Amino acid sequence: MIVRTARDLGAAVRDARLGKGWTQAELAVRIGTSRQWVISLERGKASAELGTALRAVAALGMVATLVNAPEGGVGIDLDRLLGEQP
Repeated sequence: MIVRTARDLGAAVRDARLGKGWTQAELAVRIGTSRQWVISLERGKASAELGTALRAVAALGMVATLVNAPEGGVGIDLDRLLGEQP
């Protein structure tokens, strides 16, 4: 999955969590935060703490890899298209 926005990251976390059959509360316990924080992350809250977000990614068995985007960008920016930029 290509992650370019906080919303993209939230969707990736949510998909991985559901794939493992975990509730938001279970993920919160595993990463030492509140269920409300997990809800905010999954909704794409741009101000979510990076360190905690990375703990969530790791707890779900994922890693973040940064690569240079191709010239001209990658795909369609739905946040911009829908006017929902953070």
